[in-house]
Amino acid sequence: MNILAFDASTLACSACVMQDGKILSSRYLNTGLTHSQTLLPLIESVLSDAKITVDMLDCIAVTVGPGSFTGIKIAVATAKGLAHKNKTPCLPVSSLLALAKGIGFDGTVCAVEDARRSMLYNANFKNGQRITEDRQISVTELLDTTEGPLLFCGDGAHIAVKEAQKRGIDVYEATPDRMFIRAETVAFIAAEASESELLSPDKLEPAYLRLPQAERERIEQEKQSNRKDDNTL
Repeated sequence: MNILAFDASTLACSACVMQDGKILSSRYLNTGLTHSQTLLPLIESVLSDAKITVDMLDCIAVTVGPGSFTGIKIAVATAKGLAHKNKTPCLPVSSLLALAKGIGFDGTVCAVEDARRSMLYNANFKNGQRITEDRQISVTELLDTTEGPLLFCGDGAHIAVKEAQKRGIDVYEATPDRMFIRAETVAFIAAEASESELLSPDKLEPAYLRLPQAERERIEQEKQSNRKDDNTL
């Protein structure tokens, strides 16, 4: 089984090809360049290195969020485009699951992405099993409601750890190589997935958890306009 897996849900970007459980090629970038510049070249590189063509793929696995709205949109659109010709099955993967997958820790693994304004995208795992859904939560609420010991991974880890240290809570951070998602992890998740979890390309959608900023601003402008109209009645 040939799997193409990639991630662009955070600042980093990665892609890999797996064949029958073996990683054939993998690339990772965290250079600050936009994903519109890096993702497709990465995918082309790993396919070329693995001597695998798009027509040979049995599955395309992609992180669909939560995370960067722009990165997720680019990744999902890329997966759809690559899968369209052959109707290649696609696997949507939670970016938070991809962060926490495979981390061994005797306690709660908290996958956290920075959602701005003191908020985090978060999911918690224990003994390799999910114990919360993907959610948006404040740092304060996360620390108030999660039993320790705690290990944080993801680009929101420094935010949670800083607040925990202020409270005198003993917490841990994942090693630097686990602070961002690796496409290899996404591929292993796909290799373990059941056929029922796969989607046709047209059904693959982002999992934002909240509306993009432009949409939130549009709704707020409409509310303000409606309030002005009400005041003139």
